[in-house]
Amino acid sequence: MRPSLRDQTLRVLRQRLVTGALVPGRIYSVTALAAELGVSNSPVREAMLELQNQGLVEAVRNRGFCVVQLSRREREDILQVRMMLEVPAMAQLAGRQEYWRADSEFTRVAEEITQAAEANDLLAFLDADRRFHLGLLRLLGNEALVDVVALMRDRTRLFADHTSILRSAAEHSGILDALRHADPVAASQRMTEHLHHVLDDWSGDPPQ
Repeated sequence: MRPSLRDQTLRVLRQRLVTGALVPGRIYSVTALAAELGVSNSPVREAMLELQNQGLVEAVRNRGFCVVQLSRREREDILQVRMMLEVPAMAQLAGRQEYWRADSEFTRVAEEITQAAEANDLLAFLDADRRFHLGLLRLLGNEALVDVVALMRDRTRLFADHTSILRSAAEHSGILDALRHADPVAASQRMTEHLHHVLDDWSGDPPQ
């Protein structure tokens, strides 16, 4: 099914939020964003309201929307939630038939992540990385889990240098190796290390 204009707009705005193209503290008008994206005001307004419901932006009366700035404590809280959910999820997935049937698919996605990182293509990297992690969780058959982790990911800003992105990309193969070898301990360790880099290398304030 072809995504709606609202969904396409939401995807673009979410990417801009995560990469820091939309700056915390600055007010963005619906009209200006719509003109920039080449769409009407309606899909932009609907997308911004969805982002507001997710706690990513705040409405500024008669002016538009402002990106919410997270404190380090809030980012640490988000990381803790992701640890509680994603680490045991990978341990549970290790060796399951659902993974075996999808192994070649995730190997291809991991290759996409590496290629995007090597090219320093941040948007392609984010798209493939999102498909990788949410796709693995989806194999467990719990859409509520996928929805919560997706929201936590979207609340994390990405301000990483090329070296950090390359390291992150390389870690995906280790996660897959642990899943292939039906090793829940290794799967937990690989995911724990990977998520710690979200806080250490990725999230924070944009470079000045």
